[in-house]
Amino acid sequence: MRALGVDTTRDFIVLVLLDGDETVSVRVDEGNKKHTSVLLPSVDRLLEGRGLTPKDIDVFSAVVGPGSFTGIRVGVSAVNAMSYALQKKLVEVTSLELIAYHKKDGVALIDALHGNYYGGYIADGAITEMRYFEEGDEIVGEKHRMQSDDTYAEAYANILRRKIEQGGFTDALSPLYLRESQAEREAKRG
Repeated sequence: MRALGVDTTRDFIVLVLLDGDETVSVRVDEGNKKHTSVLLPSVDRLLEGRGLTPKDIDVFSAVVGPGSFTGIRVGVSAVNAMSYALQKKLVEVTSLELIAYHKKDGVALIDALHGNYYGGYIADGAITEMRYFEEGDEIVGEKHRMQSDDTYAEAYANILRRKIEQGGFTDALSPLYLRESQAEREAKRG
């Protein structure tokens, strides 16, 4: 079984390839304004380096959010398109699940700027509730944030592997937004 995971929710791209029992991960630091132009060539380089093509992938995955609004759309759209074109299975992973990996309890937090956070309460390593914390909201519990080291790719690989083993497939990936985009909020204000 081969699976390809894509995370474009941050300032950099993370690619995770599961090839049987082996895991290969790549971090692409091109800046979040270049995800659209960098993602697919990066996927091609990763696969070509292993002598593979997208047709050789059995399962595609993307981190569906929360995170960068544009980044989420880039990753979700690209992975949905690859899966659809090649008739392959899909697995979604959230960035809050990645933070909660190997954490007992507390709250997973992603900085949404200006004192705001995307969050998820953790119980026994699983996200039990997701919400948007605005500046001044009380956040109760041990606070956990996203790691940028190898444990991040390891978490993605292990969560993806577990979901595949459990048959946690979906027909299409949908972006996970815990709040409306700035454009949507401004449109409502008139």
